[in-house]
Amino acid sequence: MSIKYFCILLSLSLLMVQCTTQQGNNDQKIADDIISHPKDPFQKLCQYWEVLDAENPVYTDVYEHQEEQVYNYPGIVFMTDSTFSENPRGKIRYGKFHYHGKMIDAKFDDGTPAKYFIQAVEGDSMVLQRIENNRKTLLYIKATNVFWPDASTDPYNEKNSLWRVKPSAPETQDQLKKRIKDCVKFYEYMFRGYAVSTNNDIDFLGLPCCFRWYQGGILVEGADHLDKKWIDCFYSEDQALQARQMIEDVLTNNKYTWDTTQTNWLLQTADVLKQIYNKM
Repeated sequence: MSIKYFCILLSLSLLMVQCTTQQGNNDQKIADDIISHPKDPFQKLCQYWEVLDAENPVYTDVYEHQEEQVYNYPGIVFMTDSTFSENPRGKIRYGKFHYHGKMIDAKFDDGTPAKYFIQAVEGDSMVLQRIENNRKTLLYIKATNVFWPDASTDPYNEKNSLWRVKPSAPETQDQLKKRIKDCVKFYEYMFRGYAVSTNNDIDFLGLPCCFRWYQGGILVEGADHLDKKWIDCFYSEDQALQARQMIEDVLTNNKYTWDTTQTNWLLQTADVLKQIYNKM
């Protein structure tokens, strides 16, 4: 499918855009339509894209076994507030972007400018050419069809991912508590995004985590089986173990309500994660 034909199809979203000023139940229907059938080019762009392959890549563009138990799963998340994150499941880079036609003008938070040119579109796949520091990289990306219409609830925005940044000094108990609360909120947002999208096949590859997920249950990994990426979110392994114990204490010392009338286990889990957050 050519870019021109793709854009013609997406331009049929005018009716939906005109309706966005309606209130009440119509607002929810419009939000649902954006998630299930994004037609506007910007709305289609604003989702999680997996990088499947790359030509002339930089280090973060490739699936590479960096070290024991630490893997890189490259991708790009464009968000509805015109911010984006590159390599969201690895060493994240954040920035802002402006989308127009076939070109995406971007600037990373460190001031580095970049441009992404849409080379080809076919179904849910795109070829992007990124130009950064005179280096041209072809990125072969695929849409996950997971959307967060409200960027503030996108787990991959910078604010919601601060808990993943290793501190430069030991943290107090209050600081540890805030870090794990933010971790719980991150996963609540992630579950909600998948729950309301057409893709319900939630994927945790590459993300730092101490949880084991079940339909109708959440457990904490044992101290001997903690994910290295999760440990690296803390100043030291000792503080990571303290944080793990704090989460386990909250899970075992409180009761949580699983909505058995809810048929979507992703929404069930998101609601319980919100309860956990509120009881921390």
